[in-house]
Amino acid sequence: MTVPAPRFWQYESLGAAQPIMSFGPDSGPQLLIIPPLFEELNRTRKLLTDVMRVLSAQGVASHLPDLPGTGESETDLVDAKWADWRHAVTDAATACQASAVFAVRGGCLLDDGMASKLLIRFSPVEGKRLIRDLVRSRSLNDGDFDSVAQQAVFTDGPTILGGYPITSALACAVRDAGIADIGTAKTLRLETENGDADGRVSGPPLWRRAEPSGSDELTAALTFAIMDWVD
Repeated sequence: MTVPAPRFWQYESLGAAQPIMSFGPDSGPQLLIIPPLFEELNRTRKLLTDVMRVLSAQGVASHLPDLPGTGESETDLVDAKWADWRHAVTDAATACQASAVFAVRGGCLLDDGMASKLLIRFSPVEGKRLIRDLVRSRSLNDGDFDSVAQQAVFTDGPTILGGYPITSALACAVRDAGIADIGTAKTLRLETENGDADGRVSGPPLWRRAEPSGSDELTAALTFAIMDWVD
């Protein structure tokens, strides 16, 4: 079987060109992927790419944008603001003419402008919980979250969060962000996760692994669920 090749192009957001990777045809369903944030994106990038390839072979196009300051973006992350990321998601959806959206983990904090589209959320996580996980990944002890976070992240200057240099303003914005109440959104969770869900998939929580990796099991489960709802 021929492996679909990606297409790299750029979308415009806030007066700057931002990279985006696409698989699949120009016609038919167009799926925008809102990526996980910070180190969780690195750990799940292979999974997302694998899902995009399989969807492409099924006739569904998918598009994975770099948010300002991430990936191959020429914007410095220390200059990125939460509002910039929110604008970028909307701009990317417009640029790829998205008919559906697949938001992953922290990406679900940025999908509140997607209520008019088919919205699928995978393992949505509140901002405070995401920050807690990233702070803990720096090998800090699991004491009181608020005091640990104040010491490690929410200072007056740039800090390192999940391996990324960001401003305290961005860290606070992520911490305070919640999952928007969009009644039409579909939620997918792992079988091992707590929380309400419209569907559950089997596979490992790759965002918790120390090194980036994929999972054939999770790729197949996510692809099946997306195809079921997109069709």
